Amino acid sequence: MKEHCREILARAYLFLDGEGLSETQRIEIEVHLEECAPCLERYDLEKDVRSLIHHLAGSTPCPQALKAKISHLLDQA
Repeated sequence: MKEHCREILARAYLFLDGEGLSETQRIEIEVHLEECAPCLERYDLEKDVRSLIHHLAGSTPCPQALKAKISHLLDQA
């Protein structure tokens, strides 16, 4: 995976975590995801996993160990 892709996904995941991003950062992420199918797949998978975890656990945040394991698995893909 390219370093630029890693940086974009890291910011996109922060956005999913509820971190505020500037308008410029959000646009950069959106443009990249539109142009990079592998990143879009990873982002969508992360979003789906988080949604499932939230649904199953109510409002309990995803445990850090699980986040790390998911990130590790995504990095290997």
